[in-house]
Amino acid sequence: MTTALTPGQHALLESELMLARQRAQAALQAQRDGSDRLSHAAALLEDDPREHEPERELDQARGEHLLAELQDIDDALMRLKTPGYGRCIDCGAVIPFDRLQRQPQALRCVDCQGAIEAAR
Repeated sequence: MTTALTPGQHALLESELMLARQRAQAALQAQRDGSDRLSHAAALLEDDPREHEPERELDQARGEHLLAELQDIDDALMRLKTPGYGRCIDCGAVIPFDRLQRQPQALRCVDCQGAIEAAR
């Protein structure tokens, strides 16, 4: 099964995914740099490490979210190279281009994604 993407649409989606990947990598690096500075400042001030535990947990959650986002983008870039990209993994329907434009990592059509979210 192939999708109905034109070469131009394919190139646009690839470009969007690459830009999203660069943004996510930059955000992850900035988050790591900020966390390193906070740890260094706390050490210099000899703060009680427990005072900064909530900030560290939040930083860790942000980092995990960014890593998951990067993985989703990388997975989408790999799928983009296959003929099945742009088809719903559940029902096989073509995912509309406007949905892929907004979320190139989409795995499902709106109906199937809605059904999953409703079941949660």
